[in-house]
Amino acid sequence: GSAAYNMPGVFVFEGELDLALLEYAFDELIARHESLRTIFREDEEGEVRQVILDTIPFNIACYDMQADETILKSLLQQAVAAPFELSAGPLLRAGLYQVGTNKWIFTFTIHHIISDGWSMNVFIKELLLFYNTASNPLSPLKIQYKDYAFWQQEQLSEAALEEHATYWLNQFSDELPVLVLPADKARPALKSYNGGIVYKTINRELTRGLKTLMQEQQSTLFMGLLCAVNTLLHRYSGQEDIIIGSPVAGREHIELEDQIGFYVNTLVLRTRFSGKDSYLELLENVKQITLNAYEHQVYPFDTLVDLLQLQRDLSRSPLFDVMVALQDKNSGPLQLNNLSVSEYTGHTHTVSKFDLLFNFSETGEEITTAITYNSDIYTKETIDRLSIHFVQLLEAVTNYSYQPIEELEYLSEAETARLLSVFNNTSVPYPSDK
Repeated sequence: GSAAYNMPGVFVFEGELDLALLEYAFDELIARHESLRTIFREDEEGEVRQVILDTIPFNIACYDMQADETILKSLLQQAVAAPFELSAGPLLRAGLYQVGTNKWIFTFTIHHIISDGWSMNVFIKELLLFYNTASNPLSPLKIQYKDYAFWQQEQLSEAALEEHATYWLNQFSDELPVLVLPADKARPALKSYNGGIVYKTINRELTRGLKTLMQEQQSTLFMGLLCAVNTLLHRYSGQEDIIIGSPVAGREHIELEDQIGFYVNTLVLRTRFSGKDSYLELLENVKQITLNAYEHQVYPFDTLVDLLQLQRDLSRSPLFDVMVALQDKNSGPLQLNNLSVSEYTGHTHTVSKFDLLFNFSETGEEITTAITYNSDIYTKETIDRLSIHFVQLLEAVTNYSYQPIEELEYLSEAETARLLSVFNNTSVPYPSDK
């Protein structure tokens, strides 16, 4: 198994922790969700099948780090990055690292095959609920992941699928563009997953300006951000045909909202445009492409990749190298009885599945931008600079939305001054005797 598909959560607990109650909460969670008792084994024909176990042994690994915190970092790294054995399970693990009299670091990691971003929120929300109430006040789930998988198979075998397949084939029937951005290092011949992450805040004023513009254009915040990323990639590459991936929750039915499982699908959004287009013209284009993609979102990404029979390039992801996601608003701070819970901000291993992932989330009246990058291709300095350029570009598009995107100013004053001084210093002096 590869650590690239591990989904970790790392939190700090401070106060009075009841370990028996935390173990009880895990047991309730595992009993409630079949996906947490699912493993994957080959049958006689060599086909991999999911097997749902009635019970699965689970315990929280506990470590006392109070005397020696030096190895804490490597232990946390191991906790989030160690691969899972798909055929043995459980595909979930948890660890508690005591770092003070009343202070612990709590980790949990789930394999992506039974989870997704939405599931991680369901997981932590229900875990805290069971811990706080010392009971299970939830009514049993009406359906489980296997029911969804069965329903999806039925959907995929019907004529409706033809229509979706035709739409996606039309999007990618001609020669597909490969995005070429300036890189700091030679791309590894075999795709790597080593990553780093850079955070940048889009302040209240700019967030408000962008949202107002989107309302005027009857577009969503996601469309506005996707359009801005397309603009940035165009300015970095000069390309006018760009493919970007984006995850969709895949939970159109209300019964799926409290499920833990792999429901997410990837939409592939191809935008063809000109640098002479204004941001508003590009936005209209992006809006139509996004709405059309939503109409055909049930078509699985893996099936699309198979359908296109792409020449496989082992150094890249199929179809696209840049992903854009907008997370739902966070639902306030996490609360436990006699215990404060906060996200751990220390460093754990960052995995990058793509060259670049722009992950936006609304926090209060601001937008937090987390750019995950492949550290075998880019340096942190380059992505720091790119994140600044992105914010400057957002300033430009909200103020000059009618201007051609190829003319928008996104360099900082310092960069502009530096470029001008280099340019002026290399100019040839005019001979004085002429």
